[in-house]
Amino acid sequence: MKKDADIALSRSELNWLILRPSLLIDGPGAGAVSLGPAEFRGQITRDDVASTLAELLHEPRIGRQILELNTGSTPIEEAVRANVR
Repeated sequence: MKKDADIALSRSELNWLILRPSLLIDGPGAGAVSLGPAEFRGQITRDDVASTLAELLHEPRIGRQILELNTGSTPIEEAVRANVR
């Protein structure tokens, strides 16, 4: 039913953001990700997901998007800024 919730949220007037991380794994974060509307599925550390979420929460210009998150080579702060519309 998550898909139904995503649809309802995306049709609302709220300022929403849906983050879809790849397969979660344990281990230290790399501090670099691949973040965008369409990313390859792979795996990502829980540390990098948490760091990305924290960065997204502090970026008021990002919203009303569905972003996919995977391990990558772009520093998290830069990856978030690249998705500001």
